[in-house]
Order: sequence, then structure tokens, then C-alpha cells
Amino acid sequence: MDALHLYAAGSLRTVFPKIIEKFQQQQATAMRIDFSPAGLLCEKIQAESRHPIAHLFASANTAHPQRLIDLGLAKSQHIFARNQLCLIVRNQPQWTARDWLAILLDEKTAIGMSTPKKDPSGDYAFSLFDTIEKNAQGQGERLKRRAKQLVGGQIVTTSTKIHPSIAYLLKEEIDAFIGYAHNANKIKQDNQLAVINIPTEFYDPIYYSIALLHHPHPYAQLFIDFLLSQAGQGYLQAGGFMSI
Repeated sequence: MDALHLYAAGSLRTVFPKIIEKFQQQQATAMRIDFSPAGLLCEKIQAESRHPIAHLFASANTAHPQRLIDLGLAKSQHIFARNQLCLIVRNQPQWTARDWLAILLDEKTAIGMSTPKKDPSGDYAFSLFDTIEKNAQGQGERLKRRAKQLVGGQIVTTSTKIHPSIAYLLKEEIDAFIGYAHNANKIKQDNQLAVINIPTEFYDPIYYSIALLHHPHPYAQLFIDFLLSQAGQGYLQAGGFMSI
């Protein structure tokens, strides 16, 4: 039997290996997982439509799985986790003592983010800017022009490291990065970095969804069921994600 093949959003790279390990303790099946920005994986699945590779697609939003359903490339999608946005900054009083919005609106702040449409994190950042625009006309649009789209624009490896490029960029090139909050505890292990929460009412809700693709595998639905189970939800929470 072929291995159960998953395509998964890059932000799941720290938690999915553990979940797969636990799943395989219950189900004797070989598994393979490829991590990359979810938007690019969605494009990849569409390009592979005649010769599908993956059986499951775990996305950092619901829009990409729904698109695959609409195109007839997926049978269903299932929300399995939630996340939040935060600002990652250098651990210095000039940043940690300030409000997140003051940091972003300061024209001197060099801001980094993910690439919209290619990586849902970038889409959530743009929804944040849209809310800012509604409350302060012109500011949100300026942020869209100012923020540098530094990551999430290309297919990446299956490395389990947490965005080493972001840590480097924060230390060398930018002052603040808009990213996911599930990594907060891991990020704080680097005493040169700090995390500032962004209120959830300022951006679209962050839901993670897994799509059952039109490439049948006898263990695909079983993996979804495990992900949604109490055990699966527990592993996701241990990895910093919020339960459904």
C-alpha cells in the first residue's frame, strides 16, 4: 500500500510530526508529509489534478480547501484548530514597552510579514491592515505598502525548524514581524526576541482546515478523525494551537 501523503501548512511543522507518530501507533500505515505555505500547496494540488500526489491537505485557512472542493479536487474539509496573530520584536524596551499598534503605525518601524495569497499568514496580516484602515483612514493602505513580504512566497523544505529566517531577519533587517502566536513559547526561548499579542477583533478569525482530497487512501479519513479526537486536539493544544 502507498504511504498516506499529506500536504500541510508550514506553521504545522512543529506539531504534525508528533500527531503522525501517535496516529501510527494506532494505525499501521506508512506516512509522508510535505510542509509549505498553504496557498502554494493549493496551487500545487490544482497543477497535479490529473496525477494527484497528496491524499490530505491541511491548510491555515478554510478558503483554500473550499476552492479545491469547488474545483472537484476535494470531497470535504474539516476545521481542526485555531490560531492568533502576534508581533515578534527584538527583546528591547524600545519595542516591548510599546503598544502593538503604536509599533506598526510608527513610520520608522521596519515591518516584515508573509506573502498574501501564497501564505494565509499574509492574508491575515492584510485583514489586520484593512481593519486599521477603517479606524484610521490611510494608515492601513500605508502599512500594505510599507510591510515587506519576506517569507511564504516559495515552496520550502520539510525541515521542522521554526522559521529560522524570521529570527535572522528580526535581528538583522526588520524591527517587527507579523506572525502566528502558536510559536510564542518557542520564540521566547530566544532571549533576544519577544512576542506582543494582537487583539483578535482586528483580523479575520484564523481557522485551520484539513481537506480530504480526491485521491483515495483507506487511512485518510481515519487521520482526520484522529485529528478531531480528544487526543489529537490535545496534541495541537500542546503545540500552541487553540482547540475548535
